[in-house]
Amino acid sequence: MALWIGGEIYAAGGNKIKLTLTPGDSGIFEVKLDGKVVFDKDSVGRYPDLNDAKEIKATVMNQLGSG
Repeated sequence: MALWIGGEIYAAGGNKIKLTLTPGDSGIFEVKLDGKVVFDKDSVGRYPDLNDAKEIKATVMNQLGSG
């Protein structure tokens, strides 16, 4: 899951972003952009689905001004 979302984020930002995947405990899945939480599995109670992935990708593109 994390690699797939990471790939989508990289596709949105390319060489304009630094992408770091950090292993966590207990199924942690959190996406941050410039320190701001974009998606948190604990907050929504599930892993991201396709709509979440699209929203995360759009957020990255908008932040970079490429959306």
